Amino acid sequence: MIHSTVINNWLTMAKDDAVEIDPDDINHEARTNMWSFSPTDEETPQIQAADIVEFMGQVIAARRSAVKGEAMLLYCWHDAQCRQLRFSLVSRSHGRLPFRCALRETQDLSLIADSVVNGDWRNENYMQAPAEQGDEQGDEQEPAPFVLPVFVAPVP
Repeated sequence: MIHSTVINNWLTMAKDDAVEIDPDDINHEARTNMWSFSPTDEETPQIQAADIVEFMGQVIAARRSAVKGEAMLLYCWHDAQCRQLRFSLVSRSHGRLPFRCALRETQDLSLIADSVVNGDWRNENYMQAPAEQGDEQGDEQEPAPFVLPVFVAPVP
């Protein structure tokens, strides 16, 4: 059960939204089916990571009935640049998700929920370590390549 009024309101908005199925155009499908959520400063303290997990579970259940047997993928990620939790659906026939960066797919939604709620919206325990300094000879460490964690679930 979701305890946050904010999350319940998001669920009311998103759960019955129509699903666009366009196996010929992954970007059209992804944009049309995308939802984005970000709380106000006043709403943030009400939201727990467990609420996000429950919210997405209910969205997935609603989408399963909305796709009428079409083979789709629901995916959810934290867009840190926009400070948003996002999710969308694309046809499985595309064989990929519509991102142009390296992905780390997971079936553990709590990783995404914890990152967005505690790491972004609350800025708790997610301070990045300072960049490593090179040795006396001026060697610098290469930055690690960006890899986007994405929750992915089949929605038949």
